[in-house]
Parts: sequence; C-alpha cells; structure tokens
Amino acid sequence: MAATTVALVVLAVLCSGPTGASVPAADWPSFGDGPQHTFTGLTELTPSSVATLRPAWRFPTGDAVTATPTVVGDTVYVGSWDRFFYAVSLRTGRLRWRYRLQDQPSVTPYPGEKTRNVGTDGGLVTSSAWYEPGGGRRPALVIFGGGYTLYALAARTGHLYWSHDYTGLPALPADPTGDGARIFSSPVVVGTKVLFGVDVDGQPGERGYIVAADLGTGDPVWEFQTDVNRSGRILNDGCGSVWSSGTVLPDLGLAVFGTADCPTNSKARYSEVVLALDIRTGRLAWVFRPDDETNQCDQDIGATANAGVDPSGTTTFLGEGSKDGDYYALDPATGRLRWEHNVVFGGAAGGFIASTAYDGQVVVGATAVGDYGHFKAGKAVLCDPSDPRDTQFQQPSDHAFSAVDGSVLWDAAGADSFGATTIAGGMAFNCQAFAEVVEVRDVTSGAILAKPPLPNECWSGIATVGDALVLGVGTSARALPAGIVALTPGGRAPIVSRR
Repeated sequence: MAATTVALVVLAVLCSGPTGASVPAADWPSFGDGPQHTFTGLTELTPSSVATLRPAWRFPTGDAVTATPTVVGDTVYVGSWDRFFYAVSLRTGRLRWRYRLQDQPSVTPYPGEKTRNVGTDGGLVTSSAWYEPGGGRRPALVIFGGGYTLYALAARTGHLYWSHDYTGLPALPADPTGDGARIFSSPVVVGTKVLFGVDVDGQPGERGYIVAADLGTGDPVWEFQTDVNRSGRILNDGCGSVWSSGTVLPDLGLAVFGTADCPTNSKARYSEVVLALDIRTGRLAWVFRPDDETNQCDQDIGATANAGVDPSGTTTFLGEGSKDGDYYALDPATGRLRWEHNVVFGGAAGGFIASTAYDGQVVVGATAVGDYGHFKAGKAVLCDPSDPRDTQFQQPSDHAFSAVDGSVLWDAAGADSFGATTIAGGMAFNCQAFAEVVEVRDVTSGAILAKPPLPNECWSGIATVGDALVLGVGTSARALPAGIVALTPGGRAPIVSRR
C-alpha cells in the first residue's frame, strides 16, 4: 500500500466518529473549527461587506460568555458563567433549549457573587463545545466542560446523555465548594475518545492531568499525569495544569497539549512544555521545553496549538504560542524546534494567552496585556524589572508572521485580546480585550477593514458561518450585558448553511 494511501486511511480512522459522520464545512463545529485548531473558517463576508456589520440579534445570558460558540446548521451552542448551557437559533437568536449545570461555587465568579474578582481566570464555562454527529443509537452530542465536570448533551433536545467529574484530587469525593479544578480545555473527539485537560490553577493538594474519556459513557479510558517528579511520582502540589485543548496530528496518531507552570515557578517535569501523547494509549511521544531555563517568569503554554495537514494526510506544520511572548514552530513527529519568534516580553497577563490562527501560509494572533496582575503596597510588581521590555502593558499586540520561517509580515498596536483569532476570507477577526468592538484586518497587510460595535467587551473567540460572526460578550471586569451576539451586514438575519 502506498504511503499516501496509508496516511489517508489513518486520517479517516482517527478523525471520523464511529460511523464516519461529518458536519458541513460551512459550520463551526468545535473550538478552532476542527481537531487541528487552525481557527480558519469559511465566510461569505468580504472586505466591503464587513464595513456594514451590525448586530442581527443578541441572546441575553445572566453572566459572561467567554467560550467560543459552536455553530452547526441553524443552531448555536455555548455555555455561560451563569451556570447554563444554551442552544439558540442562528437565524433568529431564539432559545431552543437550555441545560442547568451543576453548581461549583469554588469557581469564581459564581452567579450572584457580590464581590467580583476582576482578575479571575473565568467562570463555570470557558470550554467550547465539540459537536459530535450521531452514530448508531447514539444521538448527536455537544460535549464541553463546566467546572470540573465533563458533559455530553443531546444536541437536539439538551437532555443529559452523560456527565463525569474530573476533579483536582480524583481519589476523593467531589467537593464543589472546596475544589476549584475546572476543564478550561475544549474537548476533541477522536474515534471513540474525548480528549481534554484538567486545570487546578495552583491549588495546593491537587493536580492537573490529561484525559481520554469514552465517548459513550464519559468514563476515563486513560489519564496522563502531568504533575509528577522526575521519577514519575504524582506530587499533588498544584502543578501540571492543562488549559490548552488537544490538537490532533492524524497521520502520527498524536494529540498535542501545552501545560502551565507551578505556583513556585519551579521547572517540574511537565511544567511549561508542549507534549505529544499517543491517542490510543496515552503514552508520551515527545516533549518540547523552551530553552530559557533561567527565566522564572510566568511562561504558561495555554494557547492551543495550530496544526497543518496536507491533502495526502501528512502533518506538515505544528506551532504554539506561549505567555513568554514566543510562538514556537515544531517538528510534528519529534517536537524539535524549527523556528521561534518573540513578539513581546509576556508575563502574568501577557504573551499568547489566546490561540492564534493558521491558514497554511500565515500565523495571525493577538497577545494579551503584559506583566500585569501582581501588586505589593499598591505598586505593580514586575517579574524582571531589569529588562526594559518587562512592562505592565506591552505593544505591539497583533502579530502576523510567515509559517515557513517566522519572519514578520506585520505588527499592530492597541489590539490586546483574551480571545482566539479567526481567519476567513483573507481577513482576521478578533475581539479586543477592553473595547466593545470586533477588529477586522486584512491578513496580508494588517490594514483595519472594520470595527463593528458590540454591546459589551468580548473575551470569546469568533465563529464565522455564512455571512455572520457569532461570539460571546461579558467579562470578569464587566459582567453585563452578557450573552451571544450575531453580527451580519446591515444586521439582517444570518444566512443558514444548507445541510
């Protein structure tokens, strides 16, 4: 059998469901628009029509929506910090159904919390849903994380199909008031496995890890322990958190995740690395660790990796951004560094927190604020005051570089973002962190094409479907108005893809 044929067979086996069902290309069925997380979609919008983008509708929620909406056919699926998961009509914005999630008040801000922490990592749902077509007697599902619980709901009705708790200390009973563990990670389905990471945000006595759960039950098939010492012993010291989503390399049978740091900034075995796991067994295939071992600043790798797969099924590109302000392009098979490009110093609230987009030739992505968030006696505490680039606020904040060698194509200031970038129709779409607008740029030049207004700030990514942009609004700094918004030219009803 020819190598190309083998690659195509592997691709079909790994990336299809049990029945081989699929969703139309015009939909946005998961975080990053697929298991390779290219964040590159289709759109009927043009550089001319984006100038007329206006809200077609807004569906209100009780708190922020920071997960990127999933859109399949005429239905938008997304969860909110208000502890509900919603399905609404793409065309009208009307509610189809909603599902009440389990309370986990240890995750803040929780609904009705009087003193709101502006620096929170997010409320109950930050995980975008994966839409899995039905197979056999199993209905089509939407699968997502809410706190430390992984949910699978029937996509048509919203009825619970299964749920499973993945807590910060799995040996003990679930503790919703004391355990702040959560699934930031947006799930990816490969065959009969649901892949995702668990984050404990430095909580002492707990640990992060990576899971493959059974698609039919939600029960664990395998776990990869990221909070271990050099000999592999589990530490339960608040390390090993994983808030990136798994990126699938189909010809290699691997899933790639980035990991966070420890509260002590120690260089633990799997702290601040990119690692690849065998999808079938959960065994480690390779680890990439950035070479700056002396830098003790916040260098979480939480953005989700971009992968490029050619028509023969071969993975030709793999890249991931870090809070250290670097984007790393790696060899997909070995994890060896191909090139790196640094854009800012990074730090506590800086660097690539959100994911970049990759269209086969160009990587585009926004960095966040900077080394902001640590204070003592009312004064900002920087990680490395001796470095003039280590500042609270860092520019430029929007970046485009060649996927071949990392050379800069353009940079732009004033575009700080906590939401993933999307590329579609030769345009890049991103929500600004502290402005009530979507920023639309020409991918080639970086020129601003439009800044359509929003009812509130937006920390979600953007789904491009038909002639619409679909996104969430509301943040930790300003909870309301919150909800789901669809933008279209002139604010007309969105075009729904034909199925």
